[in-house]
Amino acid sequence: MANVLRKFQRLLYFFSNYISPPLFAVLVIGIITSVLLFVPPINGLADNGNYHRVLNASGLYIANVKDYSYLNYFQKDFAIMQYYNQTSAQFISSQQLFITLAIWLNKLFFSANHFDIRFLGAVYLLFYLPGIYLFVQGLTVGLSKGRSYLIALFVIFLLGDTSYTIYFNSFYLEATSFLASLYIVATIIYLYRTKESSKRGLLWLLLFVSTLILLSLAKRQFGLIFGIVIIGLGLFAFAKIRGTRLILSAVLATFIGLTIFGTVYVPNTMHDIDLYHSLTRGVMLETPTPGARMREGGINRQYGLEKGTTYFDEYSPVSPKSTQVKEQFLDKADSLWVIVDYINHPNEFKQLLDIAVQDVYFVKPSELGNYEQAVGGAPAEQTRFFTFYNRIKAAVYPKSFGFYILFSIALIGVYGVGFYRGIKENKPALIVRFFLILGFLVNMLLIFLSSVIFNGDSDLIRLLFLVSLYFDLISLVLWSDIVGKRLWNDEPVRKEERINEA
Repeated sequence: MANVLRKFQRLLYFFSNYISPPLFAVLVIGIITSVLLFVPPINGLADNGNYHRVLNASGLYIANVKDYSYLNYFQKDFAIMQYYNQTSAQFISSQQLFITLAIWLNKLFFSANHFDIRFLGAVYLLFYLPGIYLFVQGLTVGLSKGRSYLIALFVIFLLGDTSYTIYFNSFYLEATSFLASLYIVATIIYLYRTKESSKRGLLWLLLFVSTLILLSLAKRQFGLIFGIVIIGLGLFAFAKIRGTRLILSAVLATFIGLTIFGTVYVPNTMHDIDLYHSLTRGVMLETPTPGARMREGGINRQYGLEKGTTYFDEYSPVSPKSTQVKEQFLDKADSLWVIVDYINHPNEFKQLLDIAVQDVYFVKPSELGNYEQAVGGAPAEQTRFFTFYNRIKAAVYPKSFGFYILFSIALIGVYGVGFYRGIKENKPALIVRFFLILGFLVNMLLIFLSSVIFNGDSDLIRLLFLVSLYFDLISLVLWSDIVGKRLWNDEPVRKEERINEA
């Protein structure tokens, strides 16, 4: 027995000398994600009917429409347009950067006519793994190897969960927002925990690019500017030189200006669909008298019959796409109308929020199949491969929106102590960390509220994707600070060589 123990200790010693905690996390998550995306049976997310805009903008199309399955089965094969694409300028998103690179690699190594979505999955994975490395590196700066490996396991368990990474084999923008958000958190944590001046310029550039990608994904991402500005204000703790402050101010002003410009001038092609759902799947959903609710807001009470319907229903009392619905229903309401209604009926709004909490824990839509039809599985069949964390979260975590409010208050209190120490003792790292947590908490709650208000319970799992991600990223920061015993004292180490010392 003693001999076996000695061999095990030697193995651990060898392992820790050649594989650092960040590299360990990268290797494990890389293997898990590669099996999910590339090893048969290949997994991905089925098309919910919204792929067409991305496909058109990317110069792709569905080759065999008759055999193409929406919702039930994942599709990996698409065709590449061989002629001028006049619709390419109609949809602009930072997601196109990743898709364009994937198409280029596809043409280089596979085919100029057929696109395999696994190339997009590979592009996302290639950007994902360095983000994981940077994140674990930042979380474990100055900690012993034992504590560092424990934190790496936390990261593997949460961010390696395939409920997140399955989006890589899809055209949904959640994959891009996942990467951008990860890099923002990882970069800022590494910034306030390292004194390596040679790396700071690259880190600032990485932070700028990641933030720009996140904000320019889609119009609904513009609301994230509130949390971004809060985080940016915290970064002024590092800006000791007047020139640095001016640059940081200019960058924040640019982000705010671009957001305002986009909000005003970028057309919302989903306006009627979202407004319809905010009324039929939101305002009316929890009221026993939908007709009276409509009349209350100056709308014909007969439209209360649309309660619970979706914009894409084939059979409904009145076709949602009709001119009648447009003129007599949608044109008589707007976002302000919906907000005022919820203010007047707070109990129903709370019920909707509690319903939405359940969708947060699913992460990937349950109605979208994860397997190809050729595999022979049931329609809309879901993979359960390495989804332990989100299944535990769905089973154990509270199903009330109040939980997120209490979680936010508790975190602000915990890190507020460090913020106070940072001001009193002139420790910029503690100040930056507080604003990082506060900014992500604000965005988490704003996404939650805005999704329910402007979409009802329609497509909430995808809309609340960032709520789940931000909750997990904040939790990882909290757990790593508890393990590292630095909730209220987070000074960066003096030398990079001290990272992960035993």
